[in-house]
Amino acid sequence: MKKLDKFITSFFNYIPGGVFGLLSVFLAILFVFLSYLLFPGYNMLNNDISVLGIGPGLSASLFNNGLKITGITAIPFFIYFGRILRKEPDNQIYVKSAVRLSIVGCIALSLIGFFPVINRTMGIIHAGLALIFFLCSIINLVYFSMAILKDQKFSKNHAYFGFIIAGLIAFYIAVRWSIVEWIVFFVLGFWIIDISIYIFYKKFSIQ
Repeated sequence: MKKLDKFITSFFNYIPGGVFGLLSVFLAILFVFLSYLLFPGYNMLNNDISVLGIGPGLSASLFNNGLKITGITAIPFFIYFGRILRKEPDNQIYVKSAVRLSIVGCIALSLIGFFPVINRTMGIIHAGLALIFFLCSIINLVYFSMAILKDQKFSKNHAYFGFIIAGLIAFYIAVRWSIVEWIVFFVLGFWIIDISIYIFYKKFSIQ
């Protein structure tokens, strides 16, 4: 375990975790945008994002492969972010749980790319994975935000924004409005970009 810990620390000394945060959002937007362009008649107000996964021609392939890549790419970002926050003794429990849930959520996101809604069975698996992703996102955002509130290196605004996004995701699960899912997509991406740029700017050391 200590060897793995040392390897992870060395890895992030060469490639800061913020790189993976920015890269994951860039890839997500790129693949979703290209898929959207290749799907005539797609309507954000009436169609869930996952409908792009059953679009015509290259639209579906771009979207599904984008999910697979984006989910895995985001994992190092959350591990790195957790290592920054865990320096505060009071944050240990929150951060460990947040990182673990983030990894589970990222894996679920990637797996969604293997299960587009092309039949009932695939649809059930897809829905289950999507629910795992959203629930993990709600909890890890709350835990990360609670940890941020106790960490003077971060602005409280980072925490408040995290709580707002968690609430927005919960609202989406309750109402299932497609436009709300799109809003979640953009604000969650913005949160990752914001944190990534901030930790780049501050040049935090990790442990």
